[in-house]
Amino acid sequence: MNKGVFRQYLAAFIASLSVLMAGTSYGWINPLLVRLLSPASDLPMTPDQSSWVVALIELGDLFSPLPAALLVDAWGRKPLLLSTAPMYIISWILVLTTRSVPVLYFVRILQGFGMGIVYTVLPMYLAEISQPKIRGAISTFFEGMWCLGILLEYCLGPFLSYQGLSWASLAVPVAFLATFLLMPESPYFLVMVDRPAEASRSLTWLRGEESTMDEMEEIEVTVKKEMKIETRSWKELFSTPADRRAFLIVQVATITKFMSGIGAVLSYSSETFSESTRSFLSPDQFTMLMGLLIIVSTLVASLTVDHMGRRPLLLISSLGCAVFEMLAALYYYLDGSGVDTSPYSWVAFASVASYCVIFSLGVGPLVPVLQAELFPSNTRGLASGITTITDTVTSLICMKLYEVIASGPGLYLNYLIYALFSLAGLIVMYLIVPETKGRSFAQIQSDLAATYNESRDLSDKVRSKDSNYTQF
Repeated sequence: MNKGVFRQYLAAFIASLSVLMAGTSYGWINPLLVRLLSPASDLPMTPDQSSWVVALIELGDLFSPLPAALLVDAWGRKPLLLSTAPMYIISWILVLTTRSVPVLYFVRILQGFGMGIVYTVLPMYLAEISQPKIRGAISTFFEGMWCLGILLEYCLGPFLSYQGLSWASLAVPVAFLATFLLMPESPYFLVMVDRPAEASRSLTWLRGEESTMDEMEEIEVTVKKEMKIETRSWKELFSTPADRRAFLIVQVATITKFMSGIGAVLSYSSETFSESTRSFLSPDQFTMLMGLLIIVSTLVASLTVDHMGRRPLLLISSLGCAVFEMLAALYYYLDGSGVDTSPYSWVAFASVASYCVIFSLGVGPLVPVLQAELFPSNTRGLASGITTITDTVTSLICMKLYEVIASGPGLYLNYLIYALFSLAGLIVMYLIVPETKGRSFAQIQSDLAATYNESRDLSDKVRSKDSNYTQF
């Protein structure tokens, strides 16, 4: 690994501490719920209050993406990511110094607000600092660190007190703030705001070599072409067929990701598996094992995405999700119909665990990659904000419907719905998702435009030497 590649991975890892702190805040409450509902807890609360503590983080996440989308091209990627660290530090200080349910409500909203900013900005930063040959691998840091943050809370929660787990969680935003201050801003943003000298220094540091003139020229040509309209608006997201196609691809991929049920499957895994597998593992062990499988699978995805490509992994992953969720639906249907499934109770865990593995090899980590790659510079921020809202809304719908359906028609129907969404996503993505492996932002935009014979080619200099493009 040369110096430039190492520096890109280092900057990406440190930037991804932001999504690690979001993941720790998201997962923090789950291992504490049983204790908080106890009369002898540090902060006694009712079941209704605990449900609000769990859910309010999503409310904050819903309201911050649009402000972040509007500010990211004015303030920059780095300052906006840094602004989330004080939010989390303040929130953990409040947790440590107060014992009030209303204060905890505020803490969860504040953490959700920071989470929405991270979800909007971090994929852009990771993609913009990376060379095309490693952009896929670096962009998967987002999903991997998010899952690692949740897993850390599940692993530490059973062994630490309320105070101890909060102190451990506080360490993450402090570490992020201290280290990310030393990292460079995105060279694409610096060119966008007409700071070419700073952009050149940032790019030189990231590439680890003195001569970055060719890449710098390519960035300037790309940004100049894409920023030709000085006043940017929401209409620019849909101004051309290529823009509309990019938007459709990312929204379909996002809906497929979250309506495949990953949030509900993980949130209710302890309850579901403890019943269906006759408790050969404890509920906490089930959850930790699922988290570990997801992290290992995401690591495998990061090692293969720049070799196999985005498209094959997305399609294989979507098909696998549909197959394993159909299997889980069949098991739970038979189990709920009075059939003796006790000799096959392992099928429930095996099918859902296999779903989590195949999900994390493609659909899970690659949606943020598409989010950052497919949009041009003038709409990347706005599109990221809308995509974050899409994932929050679909995740909320999926989570809320899970318990309603499970207590009504039956658990099998949840998995059947998830399988159908995965199958529908597979068909649509097969028809519209292009391959972006190893291609610069300029080449990706040229490819999208070429589908409709548009004149968005960004110059012969940055045009791909090979004109291979899969037609759909």
